[in-house]
Amino acid sequence: MKLERLHITAFVILGAAIWLAVLLFQGTPVEWVHAQPFSVVVSALVGVGVLLEFVLWRQAWLHGWLINRPDLRGTWRVELQSSYVRPETNERVPMIVCYMGVKQTLSKLQMHLMTPESESWLIADHIRPSPSGHGFQVIGVYTNEPNVHLRDERISEMHQGAIIVETHGPSLRPTTLTAKYWTHRKTTGTMEFTVRIDDLCTRFADAQRALSAHEGNNA
Repeated sequence: MKLERLHITAFVILGAAIWLAVLLFQGTPVEWVHAQPFSVVVSALVGVGVLLEFVLWRQAWLHGWLINRPDLRGTWRVELQSSYVRPETNERVPMIVCYMGVKQTLSKLQMHLMTPESESWLIADHIRPSPSGHGFQVIGVYTNEPNVHLRDERISEMHQGAIIVETHGPSLRPTTLTAKYWTHRKTTGTMEFTVRIDDLCTRFADAQRALSAHEGNNA
């Protein structure tokens, strides 16, 4: 949940009320003039909250003691292997290369998987330290929407699933990710996130072009 101005104002009022009660209990004189900086304090805290939400959360010097959240932003190249068996051939589908766009702030995370035939979006997510003691886990529920023209050609309907993503490498900004997923169609699969660029792509063709150029420049 993101802290809004209303929440911050309520916390400041509560803190001020407790402070006032303690001062009165100690017999310290309190006058209305002491409340004049109230709006300035609230505005300053709101400003800090905005900075924390969009900028400060990904700063290395805050990571580990104040913020405990990995920076996954950008577009990833993904190798996806599904257990799905095509009914027309009775063969398991081969591994495909697809792309994951990640948009993230302190309180929000959106992971958008783009394949040649469909797109998936998180509809619920939770980030926690990995049980292994290294890195993080992203646990999510997603919805998948195939391209419209494929729904009539074969069995390829909208579906939901669950996913667990594990981070690897530096804790703040991982270099690789691995994932496993399950769908309500009783299929499973694995994913390997191998390359990341900073740009956020929202279409398969754009992501393919950007990652191909990045890999070509680093060859």
